[in-house]
Amino acid sequence: MSQPEAQGTGACGINCMVCGLMRQGKCSPCGAGTEAQAQAKLAAQLRLMGSVCPILQCAVAKKIDYCSASCEVYPCRHFMSGPYPLSSAYLEMQVRRRGQNKPAAPSAPSRGHGDKGTLH
Repeated sequence: MSQPEAQGTGACGINCMVCGLMRQGKCSPCGAGTEAQAQAKLAAQLRLMGSVCPILQCAVAKKIDYCSASCEVYPCRHFMSGPYPLSSAYLEMQVRRRGQNKPAAPSAPSRGHGDKGTLH
């Protein structure tokens, strides 16, 4: 279960509460992968955009609060194929500091479909 201090933080680790889109009322927090809020966010993404964030979807399926804290394969292909939520340089630093082998490069990174592919 998520900790109170993590309120508003998505499974990916981004704190939605500091996002300009959320503050403008254009987006809602994703929540931890174990929260009902995450399932509601996935449903809204599917309804509004016809697709969902693969990171949030995976965390919900695996019942993981926060990927970087709880998932044994973080950073996984969902993070590495981008384009968000984090830069490849940051993720490569995570791999180095965790003593992991560098993940294989994705064959064809998904960059979304204009604004329709934007999930946050």
